Amino acid sequence: MNVFNPGSRISFYDSTGRLVNGTVQSISRTSDGAQMVLIKRDSGGTVTLPSASVFQA
Repeated sequence: MNVFNPGSRISFYDSTGRLVNGTVQSISRTSDGAQMVLIKRDSGGTVTLPSASVFQA
């Protein structure tokens, strides 16, 4: 399982296959235990993704 902390630099691939970089803003868990990561993208805006779909930059 990936473990991220607020302030961690991360990357993920968007739906078109482009690499997106950002910074973890917060972490939460769903009712079924999945870890979700709120990410502030370097290009602007935020996105929430499962931690399994992102990796440390």
